[in-house]
Amino acid sequence: MLAGSMNPLLRLSFVLALLAPIAAAAQSDDLTYCGKLYDMAVRYRGKAIMGDMRPTTTMIIAQEQCKAGNTTAGISTLDRILRDGDIIPPPR
Repeated sequence: MLAGSMNPLLRLSFVLALLAPIAAAAQSDDLTYCGKLYDMAVRYRGKAIMGDMRPTTTMIIAQEQCKAGNTTAGISTLDRILRDGDIIPPPR
């Protein structure tokens, strides 16, 4: 009976092991996209300081959220910053 009850657990472990690279790739894609949005936000909506465009505090926080794994929040914030300036974000 014990061996039979382990079979579903082994199957679940196998499925999770197969899905882990997919999740990691998706997170990497989100982090890359967040970086693109951040660069655009700084370039077009940042603060001009001594001839250079600098990120706002909100942009920095959004980028840090992405780096910490909360890409949903970071991307949403950067997307809003761009759209508020009538800038269409790039496709994903």
